Amino acid sequence: MKRMFVFLFLLFCISGLTAATAKNLKIVTDEWPPYEFKAGTPGNEYVSGFATEVITAVLTNMNVGIDGRITQHPWARSERMVIDGAADLLYTATYSAKRAEVTHYATESLMDSSWSFFIRKEDEGKIRFNDLKDLKGKKIGVVRGYTYTPELWDFMRAEKNFEEVTNDDFNIQKLMAGRIDCTVMDYGNGLYLLQQMGLSGKIVPLPKPLEVTSLYAVFSKNTVEKDLVDRFSAELKKFKATPQYKEIFSKYFGN
Repeated sequence: MKRMFVFLFLLFCISGLTAATAKNLKIVTDEWPPYEFKAGTPGNEYVSGFATEVITAVLTNMNVGIDGRITQHPWARSERMVIDGAADLLYTATYSAKRAEVTHYATESLMDSSWSFFIRKEDEGKIRFNDLKDLKGKKIGVVRGYTYTPELWDFMRAEKNFEEVTNDDFNIQKLMAGRIDCTVMDYGNGLYLLQQMGLSGKIVPLPKPLEVTSLYAVFSKNTVEKDLVDRFSAELKKFKATPQYKEIFSKYFGN
């Protein structure tokens, strides 16, 4: 009888572990190439990109599935879906203390990146950035919902010299049209977008970055247990030491 009790207890534990592992995650993101972007043909589109490939590989290693397909929405909407529990996982996010209060951050980053100011090529030498005072009187284009840095937000709010739009493409168009003087973009994302839009060399990054930062996956506190987030972080750390991670990185950023 005692052996039967032990057997049933172990079976219960294994069943519970399997159920927890089998939970499929509803994943959301926005359009931020080369980290996440829409690929495929009309009618057969899917979300690809560096962060997408890394996250799906890590979840596969954890035996955690995806609920349907990864869906794309404007960043602020995707963030709200995860905060409210309408989605389980959001990527790719910079660290924000405010966001960390209402979501679970993975403790391991997907990769490090940098934020840079981009200007028109013709303004090289006219617009500089050594510190934020250099941008007094300059109209700065930003994306609604992006974190950037507290110092930049304090500066822009004090100067009232910023305009918000829903994505980086709009800011690039406004910059080309002379409606803003500079825009803040992730370095890799900015170069990718400029290449796709045929504007490489016409819009260029200033040499000094605003900030070097890390990029993360974040999880809903309403629907995802902290234990799963910790497992994800541990698995991601292991994955970053593999040849597969290096291959994905080289695919999007070169050697």
